[in-house]
Amino acid sequence: MESGRALGGGRYVVRGTLGEGAQGVTYDATTSDGRPVAIKRFDVRGARGWKDVELAEREARVLSTLDHPLVPRYVEHFEEDGALYLVMEKVEGETLEAIRRRSGPLPEDEVRRFLADADRALTYLHGRASPIVHRDIKPRNVVRRPNGSYVLVDFGAVSELLLRQKGGSTVVGTLGFMAPEQLQGRAEPATDVYAVGATALASLTGVEPETLPHQGLRVDVRAALGGRVSPALLTSLEQMVEPDPDRRASSLGAALDGIRHRGAELTPPPRGSASSPPPHASYPPHAWYPAPGHAPSAAPRDDAREDELVKSLRRLLWVLWGLGWILVPVVLGQLHAGRAVPVVMFGALAALLVVTWHKGALLRLALRRWARRSADGARRDLAAEAPRQRVDVGPAPPAQVRIHTSELQPEELVGQTERTSSPAEARQARLP
Repeated sequence: MESGRALGGGRYVVRGTLGEGAQGVTYDATTSDGRPVAIKRFDVRGARGWKDVELAEREARVLSTLDHPLVPRYVEHFEEDGALYLVMEKVEGETLEAIRRRSGPLPEDEVRRFLADADRALTYLHGRASPIVHRDIKPRNVVRRPNGSYVLVDFGAVSELLLRQKGGSTVVGTLGFMAPEQLQGRAEPATDVYAVGATALASLTGVEPETLPHQGLRVDVRAALGGRVSPALLTSLEQMVEPDPDRRASSLGAALDGIRHRGAELTPPPRGSASSPPPHASYPPHAWYPAPGHAPSAAPRDDAREDELVKSLRRLLWVLWGLGWILVPVVLGQLHAGRAVPVVMFGALAALLVVTWHKGALLRLALRRWARRSADGARRDLAAEAPRQRVDVGPAPPAQVRIHTSELQPEELVGQTERTSSPAEARQARLP
């Protein structure tokens, strides 16, 4: 498609091609006001069969329900000129495959950072009421943002477990990164665990998993990595790429517990190291997609905790609405307005449906704004309460030393010294 072509009735302008795969072509585009997006095009008329069309529609449907900083944010989808277009957040950054080709094998610290972000993303995807299995995690489908966080992209092979029907499975994936059960058309959360482990191995070794030493169907992780990584990470990777799904780690978190229990936490290196991302880099600003150059202003949130809180609030609102059928008639009866009960209750129902729509999107937005304001307020309070301190370090004839400290930020402790000429001045410098 030529650069400059308009799509979606002029809402988007194509700038170039980002990539091409079995499911379609992905274009680099901008909105009418200049914001970057990625648009995936699938030619419905040129589809090889109904299953290809189903995969494209499934990707659009699944992405429209997702709300997590480590997966692409859905914008919209539409049909135009016999093709289906899926518009989503453009994830700025570089794929693991491109990084590996440019720089060779990744260091262990960087792979640990990828595993930590993959754990957060899969906890969200697999923990939904209808668990979502990516089925095609590989270096090409993992993007490292400039802030150091890793994002899972390309959900064209996604599978919703509750929608899978007997006899209707399709083998989708990439050899070397596919778990053995995928060859039988089966996919479960542990399938993604295998793919993440294979992706980590490819990143650490710089070669494809199928070329690594094997013992039967099992990748020989110890022979492939030797002494290049810690024993804890070796054990975790062995649990991830176990060919038998019944013996494989059931979740990425379970496989990584061995690292945490051995004191090697999956956290970025200390601030200031050459390979560490900026503070709070694991999560981008929560918007439908991040603005270029925008720096996060809030600490990374715990998505599992947020999910539980939103579910609890939704349940509470529904319980209150149910109790309203008892309380509202009593209150309105006292006001001689009993006829207004249906209007009030069905009006409350409409408001409740709006608030809980789309997995509680409005509740999530309210919680995040409240958390941001609370954090900003706490910082302001700390700044207001921090007094300018003067500490007397005692007499030191013939002169004393007085130290002034001004605490601005935890990492910005500023100090300056003055010399005094008499004990009287030193006494005045004591703390109240």
